[in-house]
Amino acid sequence: MPQMTNDQDCETTRNRYIPEIIEGDMDSIRPEVKRFYSNQGSTISDKSHNQETTDLHKCISSIRHRTPSHEKSDLCVLVTGALGGRFDHEAANINVLYVFSDMRIIFLSDDCLIQLLPKTHQHEINIESSVEGPHCGLFPIGAPSTSTTTTGLKWNLSEAKMRFGSMISTSNIVDSEKVTVQSDADLLWTISLRNLT
Repeated sequence: MPQMTNDQDCETTRNRYIPEIIEGDMDSIRPEVKRFYSNQGSTISDKSHNQETTDLHKCISSIRHRTPSHEKSDLCVLVTGALGGRFDHEAANINVLYVFSDMRIIFLSDDCLIQLLPKTHQHEINIESSVEGPHCGLFPIGAPSTSTTTTGLKWNLSEAKMRFGSMISTSNIVDSEKVTVQSDADLLWTISLRNLT
């Protein structure tokens, strides 16, 4: 967080950004951290009775439930900390994108962002070239794609077939300020982030 906010240290960040709610099964929060945020007014929502879903799943479900219906279409959830570390955790987090495919959720790491592009419609992705790119990729995780078409990439796809064990779109280059993607399958979109430090 200090790198994202230009704060000089973790202490400044911790005191500046107080969450409204900390939700999860509480198995990985240190007692002093829990106490600190509780003393700052954060609601601690202990969901340890539910071990069928991950903490991220619990949080996204809570966000969906707490967001008024008229605001849901404009909602974008930015998630940090979902990438890196153990692969089984990353896979579970990617699964959350599919479980909540009707929500716009973006995973942000130190070097890339990832989001699900549901097959339900054509996607227009506006590229912020000062912070994003140039490398990008598209991956059909849930099911193969028998037809994916793009514009705005160095190597555009034209009704391309993609599946694991065959061709996937990796190490492509953004070639425009706008990328369009149309597919008959849900795709993961990833784009590199420029190092701003």
